[in-house]
Amino acid sequence: MAHFSLQTLRKIIEYFPTPQEEYNLDPSYEDTNSEIVEHSIIRPYAIPENVAIFKNLQQFQDVGLVVPIESDYMYFAAMNSKSCRLTSLGHHYWRLVKDKRL
Repeated sequence: MAHFSLQTLRKIIEYFPTPQEEYNLDPSYEDTNSEIVEHSIIRPYAIPENVAIFKNLQQFQDVGLVVPIESDYMYFAAMNSKSCRLTSLGHHYWRLVKDKRL
């Protein structure tokens, strides 16, 4: 089922210090928002550390752990400076990681 490693899953408690928190996004999380890609770009430009986090969040979305807020897709959530949150399943896995059961 998982498209990511257990090490990546364990980062869920870094991104979401509590399961009720939202993770705020902005254009710096989208790797195509770069001056080397020819299209309209938005500041802040892609930041490698944010891009790495965003890729993990997208993987979490792929398996139903995270959903974007006020956007249909994570890309638009980032480009429009929206956020994402854990789903009920995401809360469950957050608790497993927090309790060191995973």
